[in-house]
Amino acid sequence: MACIAFIGDCHLGFRHRNKLQRLRDFAKAFEEAVEKAVALNPDVVVFLGDLVHHPKPDPVSLRTCLKRIMAVAKSRHVVMCIGNHEIEGHLGTTYSPLFGDVHPSIHVLTSENPSVKIGVGGRTYGFFGFEYTRARESAEEKLRKTARGADADVNILCLHQAFEKYLSPHEVSLSCLREVAPSFDLIVSGHVHRHQAIREVSDVTPAFYCGSTERISFNEAGNRNGFLVFTDDRWADPRFVEVNSATMAYVREEFKGIPDELNRRLEEIVKGSEAKLLKVDVIADLSGDYMDVRRDWTAYEAGRTVLDVSVVPKFAGEDIRLERVELSEDLIREYFQKTGNTSKELENLCVELYRRYGA
Repeated sequence: MACIAFIGDCHLGFRHRNKLQRLRDFAKAFEEAVEKAVALNPDVVVFLGDLVHHPKPDPVSLRTCLKRIMAVAKSRHVVMCIGNHEIEGHLGTTYSPLFGDVHPSIHVLTSENPSVKIGVGGRTYGFFGFEYTRARESAEEKLRKTARGADADVNILCLHQAFEKYLSPHEVSLSCLREVAPSFDLIVSGHVHRHQAIREVSDVTPAFYCGSTERISFNEAGNRNGFLVFTDDRWADPRFVEVNSATMAYVREEFKGIPDELNRRLEEIVKGSEAKLLKVDVIADLSGDYMDVRRDWTAYEAGRTVLDVSVVPKFAGEDIRLERVELSEDLIREYFQKTGNTSKELENLCVELYRRYGA
């Protein structure tokens, strides 16, 4: 019986908020996932797409990716899916199939080569799939065609697609997924970054989203990052191995009160979080001047990769009013003072432009 590791959505080369440190975070998470997977001595390691974030990745990220995958392929088989971030243009071109040319143990699943069969312990394990396909009709046609070729001792479907109810828009309906599910012993997909069972087909075939190794947005702050491992053909009972991704927190609140109270609440949230990446969104019903809300949080950026504090005024639909405000030199200088912008050069430039063009 085989041991198979599935690693999904590593997104090497993604500069979250244009931060160089995030390049390192994604590389670190990817390398840790591979190291932990190899330590379990799997017979096959499957990468479920979006291994890199761009169809033409930067040289450092490409080198990191290639170096690790080549090392894995020296001692075991590697199967690769092609994700949406790895495909460019209307022709659907991608570098990914080249991985299959650099080592005989690396196999890339495409429409032209939708399967690979690998012998483990006297049994044949078939891995089936194709590149990410955006058009629903085309994706479902490819899926049905792939299912018809599933004739190994153990048949595993490996995809990078959105299924109905799990992402919108989706490329594969649940009815189509249930139709092909009996052809496979296991279904595992990338693309959705939160690890979870696909319960709508689990009564027919165990099916899972693998999850990602690092978070690409604050909407994923609550996700656990890691990869899946299946042993002894226990397809309904995988092991989720966590990866130490960068700490991330997303705080969303509603507030009602005066600016000074809001400033104290914001400081409390920021000072109370140890996350390397912190986003705070507050919808504020304020009694007072909105410009008195603190804007400058640079004093708290030390040790963080991203700190984003946003305050949005709350308006009831019927209460929205547009008030004409007369622009003046005093108002411009008041704005700089209340927003904490200490650049006198910029302030004087704005005043000078107002004098020249705004009167």
